[in-house]
Amino acid sequence: MRRTLALLVAGALLTGAAGCSQSADDRREAYCAQVKKDSTTLSKGVAEGGPGAFLDVLPTLQGLARKAPSDLKDEWQTLLNALTGLQDALDATGLEPSDIKDGTLPRDLSREDRKRVRDAASVLTTPEVVAATQGIEQHALDICKQPLI
Repeated sequence: MRRTLALLVAGALLTGAAGCSQSADDRREAYCAQVKKDSTTLSKGVAEGGPGAFLDVLPTLQGLARKAPSDLKDEWQTLLNALTGLQDALDATGLEPSDIKDGTLPRDLSREDRKRVRDAASVLTTPEVVAATQGIEQHALDICKQPLI
């Protein structure tokens, strides 16, 4: 009996918490506020960051993705998957973005590692990732009235 009562109380609390979630408009407003807050950091990081610019600002991008409205979740996931894939490839090979000079990998990198990094980097230029990035930026311009980068 006590266990049933405890489950009912827990269920009521969880239902009540779910009922207090943000509306779509509130979520969009919070996201736009974050876009406005982070746009300077992102623009500066990308302008000054060199080859690893987007990896340098990856934590900021991840924070924005967490706040994104539902109609942008897929785009953010596509972009973040591509960026984290590149970061993982660099980590696995022991490279830093600055080790890549003008798109050229270090000569002493093994053939396997060279392929791993090139494959991961090539994902960033796929039509899906390009479209996702454009969608995110267009949303920032149209809805938030703020360029993201």
